[in-house]
Amino acid sequence: MPDLPAARYDPHRRRRTVLVAVIGVALLLVLASCPVGAFAIQQRMIAPPAFTFSIAGVEFAAPCPRHKFICDDTMGWYAIWRGDREPDGTMTYRQIYFIYLKQPRR
Repeated sequence: MPDLPAARYDPHRRRRTVLVAVIGVALLLVLASCPVGAFAIQQRMIAPPAFTFSIAGVEFAAPCPRHKFICDDTMGWYAIWRGDREPDGTMTYRQIYFIYLKQPRR
């Protein structure tokens, strides 16, 4: 008959517990970095990223769509846009994110 305490012993239990804890902390840090990054951009602690890329005919751009607006660095807002190509070849843009930026210090 097997010894009950020895049958319950799992040599990998501690390793799995540590792995779950590390994955949980990493996920928590990633989720916390999103609002912290948005706050830092709003307070102008860091410069907002400018980008334009297309995926399967859908264009994503920030802070301005490349086919519609001309933006400079002194804007009081930051937006992320989604552009869909129309049948006539033009792009229709919709805002998917918008935030006002704090006025720059003088």
